Amino acid sequence: MSFQKLETVLFQDKLKNAACEIYKMVWPGCKVIPLQSKTETPNLLDKVFGIDLFIQLETNSKITIQEKFRANHFLKYTDFTQEYKNAEGTNFESNGEWFNLAADVYFYGWSDHTESFFVKWALIDILKYKLWVETVGGLDKVGSYMRNNKHGRASFYAIPIIKMIPLFLTDYRKYPVKDF
Repeated sequence: MSFQKLETVLFQDKLKNAACEIYKMVWPGCKVIPLQSKTETPNLLDKVFGIDLFIQLETNSKITIQEKFRANHFLKYTDFTQEYKNAEGTNFESNGEWFNLAADVYFYGWSDHTESFFVKWALIDILKYKLWVETVGGLDKVGSYMRNNKHGRASFYAIPIIKMIPLFLTDYRKYPVKDF
């Protein structure tokens, strides 16, 4: 595992409990079921469908969740970053998350400075999100195309999160986070 990957995994691990607390607040009585992987190989559901975990509701029905945790210093941008291509411009270029996203809900949150809780977060209805992008004519109509040449050469679209409020699954104002 590379240093970059290890740093990212450690950051995510610090915030898993905070995300679980939010899920339990939004869906009281639910069980959070993470995808288990015994190896460094990504779980097939994550790799092919963009699913990180399941929420099992009290009726035993399940909601699939994709998660993205962002460091506090990224809050200044207040954008949703949709990965588009991996290793863009290299022999290893491949479709990114946008092309595989099949989860029901996208949890997107920014951590506090101590990386122990979320200062802002949203639960985005992925079907509404994809239909919105389709209706307006593509990601380039809702966000700015960017490339990350520092880590992995991924490309992404930076979408102002305020544009996405109608796609939120919950009323963000009733939960203990700051307004967008």
